[in-house]
Amino acid sequence: YEFCKDLRILDFKFAVGCSTSYCYVEAGKDIKRLRSRAKHPAKLHVWGGISTRGTTDLAIFKGTVRMDSKLYCEILETCYLDFSQRAFNGFAKLVQDNAPAHKSAYTTRRLSQWSVRTVEWPAESPDLNPIELVWGSMKAYIRRQHLRTTEELENAIRTYWSQLTPEICQKYISGIQWRMPLVVSARGGNIIERNPNKKGIQVSAIEETDSESEEDDNWF
Repeated sequence: YEFCKDLRILDFKFAVGCSTSYCYVEAGKDIKRLRSRAKHPAKLHVWGGISTRGTTDLAIFKGTVRMDSKLYCEILETCYLDFSQRAFNGFAKLVQDNAPAHKSAYTTRRLSQWSVRTVEWPAESPDLNPIELVWGSMKAYIRRQHLRTTEELENAIRTYWSQLTPEICQKYISGIQWRMPLVVSARGGNIIERNPNKKGIQVSAIEETDSESEEDDNWF
């Protein structure tokens, strides 16, 4: 199967000042120097797609907004259809997961009206979806920025996205060729990725791009 015309999309939520870091303090020690974290930090919902010819426009909206079929189709009409026409002359194939908004009767009807071709995708298969690695890399980038406002968060997201060249997207997507046999061997289960063309084992395929550090690779 050739993946060169597949356009992979995903939506994700990012929170301001949210990380998985922990700080341990001995009993009786002064903890005034520690800064508390918001219990319910502000979040942004992000939608985007990658292909061998680059990225779609981003759709960014408040994390409290529910992604239903109508909103999803509005995003596709704004961000996907135009890019598909420009980059693939309308011959791209849409790769989406099995979220309710993606598979509803309303969405199916709209996709048919737009003559959008889709690729059937197995449920719960992040190991096969290169854009999952993009989100992991983006999260690592955002964590390093120490952001405090939703405006700063949105700017960081857009800055990262603007740096995703077609060449970088191609490296993410090409990795599926050597991951597929691993997933088959694992009978569809999770895999520890080992690129047969490189030495060592790591948790993600971020090494397929120009990763910034070994720490970032292992974080995702």
